[in-house]
Amino acid sequence: MELYLFLSFVLLYFLTSFFVKPTVQHKIWTFAFIIAFVVTSMSIGFLRVNQQDVMMSASQLNWYYMLYLFGSMAVVLGAINLWMYRKAIWKTLFTSSDAEEDEEEEAYNR
Repeated sequence: MELYLFLSFVLLYFLTSFFVKPTVQHKIWTFAFIIAFVVTSMSIGFLRVNQQDVMMSASQLNWYYMLYLFGSMAVVLGAINLWMYRKAIWKTLFTSSDAEEDEEEEAYNR
């Protein structure tokens, strides 16, 4: 199932990259990631509120499925977001603080 989910999201990513503007594409995929994260958090919360037992009941099986499905979606959407924001992430992680200070001084002096 994960493979189908991954392939469908990659296909959707390529379709959105060809048919919509980059800012709209970034908004779509970031919003999808946020929703998947929220639903996963809610699933974990409902499992913890129901006092998880050693053996699963029928009601818990539903929340485990939601947790599994949206957890898988969050991983795939997170990978797509990492790909879309790779330049900003690369710049954040590997730019020295001296270069950032120089850019700030240039912007201030203008």
